Amino acid sequence: MPSKKQYYYPHIGSVTYTYKSKIKRITLRVKPDNSIHVSVPFLVSFKRVEEFVLSKKDWIISKLSENQKRAGSFAQQGFQTKYHKVELVADNSVKSILPIKNSNSNLIEIHYPTCIEPSNSALQDFTRSIVINLLRKEAKTYLPTRLAKLAAQHGFSYTRLAIRNSRTRWGSCSSRNSINLSLHLMVLPDHLIDYVILHELCHIRVKNHGTEFWKLLNTLCNGKAKELAKELKQHRITI
Repeated sequence: MPSKKQYYYPHIGSVTYTYKSKIKRITLRVKPDNSIHVSVPFLVSFKRVEEFVLSKKDWIISKLSENQKRAGSFAQQGFQTKYHKVELVADNSVKSILPIKNSNSNLIEIHYPTCIEPSNSALQDFTRSIVINLLRKEAKTYLPTRLAKLAAQHGFSYTRLAIRNSRTRWGSCSSRNSINLSLHLMVLPDHLIDYVILHELCHIRVKNHGTEFWKLLNTLCNGKAKELAKELKQHRITI
């Protein structure tokens, strides 16, 4: 089991160090929620890894700032899922944050007191929780049916489907042919959702990203596998 440590640093915040046996190098990630994670090979001393992290201080601060700006933009502009639109509305008649569902459409308005800014952290967190719940509901409705259809169409057999709040990858396929899909797929256009599903289905037959894998995937994507992979890289999970 991985061993974890957490330390606080001025100007950066809390950093979680996780020691892992199956990695060979130190990796540093700043997640969209501004949590900072460092994966460390077991034989690397803590002094060395801490020096590495502190040497990246300026980069970490830059990423934290980017996330904060993105979050502020997210709160001000609202958010579009596959089936819903979430918008923020300044309302001087409310004293607390209040979600209101428009009965005649898929619009959800989040009303908030005019005394707080749209970038307020509590408002952002509340909005984010609403969006995540919407994405989860939509994913549980849409993805199982779409996966089953594409699997049957192309002759694949998988063991199970898990839908997760994964922010680092769109999908994965286990050694036992279990398919994992991120609920954040619901912000992608339909053709990219299909591409991700087909990508993971192909891993049922080919467990790597070698020539045979891309050859198989290309046959299922009308010769556009690399083109679709490039397009997918333009999308980021930012919630």
